[in-house]
Amino acid sequence: MFGQFFVLFGLMAVGYICSSKKFLNEEMTIGIGNIVLFFTIPAMLFTTLANTKVEKDMLTNFALMVGLQFISMLLFGRILRQYYRFRGFQEELLNMLEVTGASVNNAFIGFPIALMFFGEEAVVYMSASVLGLNLYVWSIGLYIIKGIKGEGLGTMLRTLLKGAINPNISSILLGLFASVIGLMVYIPDFVQEFIKSLGVISTPLSLIYIGALTGNSGLKLLLKDKKSLEASLSKMIIMPILAFIFIYFIPLQPLMKAVYFLSLALPSAAIVPMVVGRYGVGVETSSKMVMLTTAFSMATLPPCIAICRIWVQYI
Repeated sequence: MFGQFFVLFGLMAVGYICSSKKFLNEEMTIGIGNIVLFFTIPAMLFTTLANTKVEKDMLTNFALMVGLQFISMLLFGRILRQYYRFRGFQEELLNMLEVTGASVNNAFIGFPIALMFFGEEAVVYMSASVLGLNLYVWSIGLYIIKGIKGEGLGTMLRTLLKGAINPNISSILLGLFASVIGLMVYIPDFVQEFIKSLGVISTPLSLIYIGALTGNSGLKLLLKDKKSLEASLSKMIIMPILAFIFIYFIPLQPLMKAVYFLSLALPSAAIVPMVVGRYGVGVETSSKMVMLTTAFSMATLPPCIAICRIWVQYI
């Protein structure tokens, strides 16, 4: 396990150092993020899912993971909202805090960690958690952020479909479809090799991006914002505790439990500040929470991954 953590934090450290030394400025970091989002992660997802023998039980587990992720973010977000209210956060920020706190970065951080510690089958279940995240953010999450009581079901469904059309979701669905119909036997070997090579660099590039993002964020200044600091730290502590209690007694496949717990221990999703900026209030605080939870995850993820040994022996 030490070796895997060394690789994990070593790659993040490369990104952080490159950012600190100005080898990567903010625009270049955004560029790396776009490469990961639009090319390497979709390639990794498609290759993994398309080459996985997806049988009825796995499809059932996949759908179950989507539902668990959605329900958990909905419930845990409500609990976090009550905590933030109790702690005296501004009432107008509670909608944003609820969704930012409940969301998780299961693409940029979840996929590489799942693959690194648990293997390709874990990526299948982590991709289900991505579907659950998108379902939550673009339906109930958006409804909460807008602060609207009475938006029609049709409007919510249209918003959900619009938000769900992104490279990760498209690659997940296409990969599952390719697996079910056996599409890979018809794709030339050199094309498969290209897609696989593109997907292989997803893990190192994602982790370097996260390290650079942390370096670019001006962490010292962020740590002076006590409210954002408390909101972020409490999210990174409360969410894993709630996830562990929720999943411990549910009879699921051990790997599913590990991936579920890990997914809900991840930092806030980078997509939420974009949604808040367009539809809600508190985009600056939401952005700070993404940066701070990402930084805190470097300390909280190792014990959370160690806890996963309750279900899965990964070393």
